Amino acid sequence: MPETRLVFLTGATGFIGSRLARELANMGHRLRCLVRPTSDIGALERLGAELIIGDLTDGRVIEEALSGVDLAYHLAAIYDIGVVDSSALERTNIEGTRAFLEGIERAGVQRAIYVSTTAALAPVDEGEGDETSEVPPGTRHFPSVYHRTKTEAHWLAREAQSRGVPVIIACPAFVYGPGDDGPAGHFISDLLSGRVPGLLRRPGWFSFVYVDDVVDGLLKLGEGERGRPGEVYILSGEHASMNDFAIRVCTLAGKRPPRLRFPVPLAWLTGAMLDGVSRLTGIRFPISRENVQVTGGPRWVHSHAKAGQELGWSPRPLAEGLPPTLAEYIGQREGP
Repeated sequence: MPETRLVFLTGATGFIGSRLARELANMGHRLRCLVRPTSDIGALERLGAELIIGDLTDGRVIEEALSGVDLAYHLAAIYDIGVVDSSALERTNIEGTRAFLEGIERAGVQRAIYVSTTAALAPVDEGEGDETSEVPPGTRHFPSVYHRTKTEAHWLAREAQSRGVPVIIACPAFVYGPGDDGPAGHFISDLLSGRVPGLLRRPGWFSFVYVDDVVDGLLKLGEGERGRPGEVYILSGEHASMNDFAIRVCTLAGKRPPRLRFPVPLAWLTGAMLDGVSRLTGIRFPISRENVQVTGGPRWVHSHAKAGQELGWSPRPLAEGLPPTLAEYIGQREGP
């Protein structure tokens, strides 16, 4: 990358985006970030970022914010599984992506990175999927609202690529790491607090990728000589079943792993009932209908070979990523 570039970001206060913003600033780049009026902007202010307060779906604001930008990243999304606000996910994940892509096209930005997810790709029956493992347009059945909205946003990005919009699509897999307040972070916290009564007899498989490695991949995609506009790159990590992941988390933390194993149909019924309680009370439970549908059997395993070959990108294994992740959770539980 040139010594100094003006980089636009959405989602710069989020789990991945905040780290990406910090690394870009450390590299000497100027930041312009779209933020909500309610966002915690302290960290971005300390980085010297230019802040644009506005709505993610406001095409006029997006286009103006992209004026003079050398590189743009779109990370803003709602990542939630369980009892969710469907309209909020549709507005942010789909319409926000639509506004970003249209803004890129109108403003003439020469390089943009859209952060999708392997949840927008099709699971595989065996082995590994890759960038071609796409869900066919028109598909109607998804395991969660998140999967549906991110898949529809992925379709929008692929359509923009077909029109020649210089967009690169990055698909991180199951991202984990310190500071995660999303479903993955909740699962780890629930395991360590003993709120997970048991695991599934038929667990799904995932590719677990450490958050800092995702940021490294996004930085590499921003380099002109690396990622190619019009392409999709998977940023995945070590493959493991959800049960294996849970057992490793508990073992490293010195906790007893859940002993019970539930049939998927029973867990689904339990989650459906708890969803009703959650809607009435606002209490979040470790089991939900969507959670079981996502983790109960599908193989969300995709190869990062393309990113390795073209970007020189290599993720760390769980053995290296879990200790710093768990250190934060254990520290929070133990207190000062």
